[in-house]
Amino acid sequence: MMAGAAFAAFSAATLGALAMVSAAAQDVRDYGKRPIRMMVPVPPGGSTDIVARIVTGPLAEMTGYTIVIDNRAGAQGAIATEIVARANPDGHTLLFGYATHTTLPFINKVPYDPFRDFAPITQVSVNPLLVVVHPSVPVSNVKELIALAKSKPKLLNLGIATAGSAGHIAAELFKLRTGTGDGIVTVTYKGGGPALVALLSGEVQMMFASAPTSMPHLKSGKLKPLATVGAKRLPYMPDLPSLGESGFSIEAAPWQGLLGPARMPREIILRLYGEMSRVLKRPDVIERLAAAGADVVSSTPEEFDARIKRELNEYSKLIPTFGLGKQL
Repeated sequence: MMAGAAFAAFSAATLGALAMVSAAAQDVRDYGKRPIRMMVPVPPGGSTDIVARIVTGPLAEMTGYTIVIDNRAGAQGAIATEIVARANPDGHTLLFGYATHTTLPFINKVPYDPFRDFAPITQVSVNPLLVVVHPSVPVSNVKELIALAKSKPKLLNLGIATAGSAGHIAAELFKLRTGTGDGIVTVTYKGGGPALVALLSGEVQMMFASAPTSMPHLKSGKLKPLATVGAKRLPYMPDLPSLGESGFSIEAAPWQGLLGPARMPREIILRLYGEMSRVLKRPDVIERLAAAGADVVSSTPEEFDARIKRELNEYSKLIPTFGLGKQL
């Protein structure tokens, strides 16, 4: 009897496992027949939203998928991110995430684990940061900006897209390394779009802005660039000096990438990676991203996973050193 019961239990478990495998296989075969909800954790108009729209259109065109972009801003991106973390891992709810994914957990409490609750698919792009000011600010280079901030404390308001964004990290490192922490006031917005509007209107006077956000307004003269963030000049802006040339090189750059919920079938992850990889090889997509100031990355799932893990480790040590969370 005991042997019979054991056999029955084994058979039930085996049948259950086979049913799960069969269901998973069916999910893979049926993938993309239902609309795919692409969660974008910023409002329309920010750099992440711009990049998302540049690549999802061709992705839908090439695959026949119906992709619905859902801009769900708020809580520095945590609202959209949590929706994906809690979604059915069938690949029909995806996150078009950005660099705040690896910084926000060390600033505010978030209702998800940024590593274990997600399946990285591919890093899509990276955007160089620029130091830009409103044309009314009477400076023409970074050294003059530092001198103004020190001579007239609280005169300059600095807009940031979201707390913990790459622009925010760069801004806080800049203030720390230049000794302008008391002279520049940080103002937090709910995304790159609102922060940019504030800068264009003069509500804030400066910003560490991504190239996709600021490029059109640099060309029109509505914003004034002072430097690129990093050690080197950008090939498409050769006349603009880098912060490294002023002795204040900062390694911080926004990125965008595609993630799904943890436990997504490996076949769907690889399928999406392959499809997005093909999109990112298209000359028209590369050209549009370059015009928006974004460089194609197209990493493998493993490479993207390693980047997220590395950044989480680095920022867990870095962010507490300048008390970023205390300013929110």
